[in-house]
Amino acid sequence: MPHTITVERDSVCMGDDVTAPNTTTVSVNDEMHLSAVLSLIAEIMPNISDDNTIVWSVHNNEKNGKPLGMFEIDDKKLSGVTLFVPDKPMKELGVKKVYCRYFHSHSFSLYSECPTLGLKVMKHLNVCGKK
Repeated sequence: MPHTITVERDSVCMGDDVTAPNTTTVSVNDEMHLSAVLSLIAEIMPNISDDNTIVWSVHNNEKNGKPLGMFEIDDKKLSGVTLFVPDKPMKELGVKKVYCRYFHSHSFSLYSECPTLGLKVMKHLNVCGKK
């Protein structure tokens, strides 16, 4: 059975700040797994003008809500989805709203031990090795 999920996201430029909060909805089927929903959400995120890798973390309900997963965009296309919770159908997860947080290469001066932006985001969210 289809229903909608509200997707709110960080602003990525000053123009976004003017229209904040940046909210939209996506239609999902109850049988869709979380990984498929994150891939769907990745398609509606803004296309950032530089060619650096960016990461969006996806949180249940609000900016500081439970991290559900993240996706990486490299060369303006989805390069990977990482889940922090089991990949269950949406009807089992009960997610109605998500918040997407934006990270880019200049987001961190910490975590020099992490070789990739994705690993830095995971360390920042304290989700390394969790599922």
